[in-house]
Amino acid sequence: MSLASVDHVGFTVADMDRSVAWYTRLLGEGPTLRRTWDLDYIGEMVGYPGCRMECAYFRLPGDGTLELVRYFQPQSVEVHMETYAVGNGHLCVCVDDIHAEFERIRAFGSFRSSAPIRIPWGPYEGGWGAYLRDPDGITIQLMQHPPDGSRLRGGGRA
Repeated sequence: MSLASVDHVGFTVADMDRSVAWYTRLLGEGPTLRRTWDLDYIGEMVGYPGCRMECAYFRLPGDGTLELVRYFQPQSVEVHMETYAVGNGHLCVCVDDIHAEFERIRAFGSFRSSAPIRIPWGPYEGGWGAYLRDPDGITIQLMQHPPDGSRLRGGGRA
């Protein structure tokens, strides 16, 4: 297999201005590029001839990129956004102090729990996690790794 790395994660959004403002607050900086695309190759690549979309790109911690997409043609439709829905994904962002980030983000984000949750067992045992939603209901996870820096250790109880 020749997979080398993950380049970006993309989410389709309903209102680009609203999403750019929200992700700018979440990530602490604005997009590196925001542009409307009306190119034949994109329509061919995504399987929508005549595709027209606006994209905004954000730097993610580490070496990744977040791509927000708003389709004009074809017109976007809403989907069921619960995390248990097949095909639904989430973006997990690691933080150094989940409690401080939780307090900062709760001013503009809708968390699923009233506080960060301590992880009692499994590959992230000793760490902390919290789920929140962006304005379109897309799930974002905050993760603070265990104090020893380990992650995905395996083992744990099933």
